[in-house]
Amino acid sequence: RLLYPPGGLTEATVEFDGASYPMLPSADRWFAVIGLDIYIGVGDYPITVKSGDAVLAAGTLTVSDGGFQYESIELPPSSIDLLSDQNAVANERAMLTQVFSGFTPERYWAGAWILPAPGPITNGFGLMRSINGGPYSPHTGTDIANEKGTPVAAAASGVVALARPMYLYGNVVIIDHGAGVFSGYNHLDSIAVTEGRAVTIGDLVGFMGETGFVSGPHLHWEAIIGGVRTDPLLFTQQPVDP
Repeated sequence: RLLYPPGGLTEATVEFDGASYPMLPSADRWFAVIGLDIYIGVGDYPITVKSGDAVLAAGTLTVSDGGFQYESIELPPSSIDLLSDQNAVANERAMLTQVFSGFTPERYWAGAWILPAPGPITNGFGLMRSINGGPYSPHTGTDIANEKGTPVAAAASGVVALARPMYLYGNVVIIDHGAGVFSGYNHLDSIAVTEGRAVTIGDLVGFMGETGFVSGPHLHWEAIIGGVRTDPLLFTQQPVDP
């Protein structure tokens, strides 16, 4: 947050870890939402707010160890076979990258988010997982388990940026919440919204399923900030507001 912007300010950016993030005005202040990549190193990072070449504020952001756990799982050959089609995997990744690179200069959400579905959380964000003895990679969202057909709601207000079948993610809904923030609802049994539709927090977006690369019915729920996947539960614990 830039709490005391100079009069007449028309644009501002935050520079952090080699990237630039656009800021948005909100009442008497300017703000930006920044996601930290799960692979970012522990340490102190300079952070600067600029308007053109003028430095408006500067400081240091300390990144601590996330304390992510490790696990190994075994999946049947039928599931692993999906990973063998590298073209399909690459095409899906490219489409998602394109969606998440968008930036809507408006904030659609307000206050804390809600959990999108009832049920126990079976896998948390950042869990480092090895599948069938392969290399470890991070779990990019939060898994909520329940029966197939359980309603799934929008965790916050926004506009549906994508609603279609994908390859590994199965039936997917992605909501653009503005300011570079998105949420993803993956492995749905069916989709209840269309692309371009405005949704309000709590609106039905689909039904829990087991489509795509899964081992059972659940919702893989993601929060993406500036193209970086982050822990969606953080948005439920306190408001991420200007």
